[in-house]
Amino acid sequence: MLEKRKSQRIPLQINLQICDLYKQDASGIHHLDAPIELTDISEQGIGFISECILPLQYHFHACLSLDSKKEFLIALKINRCSVKDRDHYYYGCEFIALDDTVRDIIKQYISSKSTS
Repeated sequence: MLEKRKSQRIPLQINLQICDLYKQDASGIHHLDAPIELTDISEQGIGFISECILPLQYHFHACLSLDSKKEFLIALKINRCSVKDRDHYYYGCEFIALDDTVRDIIKQYISSKSTS
């Protein structure tokens, strides 16, 4: 199957928590306890699985840790959702205003994982 994404995705297995989910107009859902399991990462964004139904086009902050080196606070926008099974959903998110330093670290991480 031909890959349509802008950049290569690397599989991950990291657990993250979403705290506040908000829309650009500042409306939001606060104190949301929505555990997510990251499935992949690329230079453009992440994919994850969650038990929660999350609204498209909403944003959230997450703490990203690659290989336990450093943690980075990142902002993401939910772009797509599909049903995995009766209790789980796949989500695709794009990074929002990602710092160049963090983007370079993600590129290096992807490169190191794709060559191993």
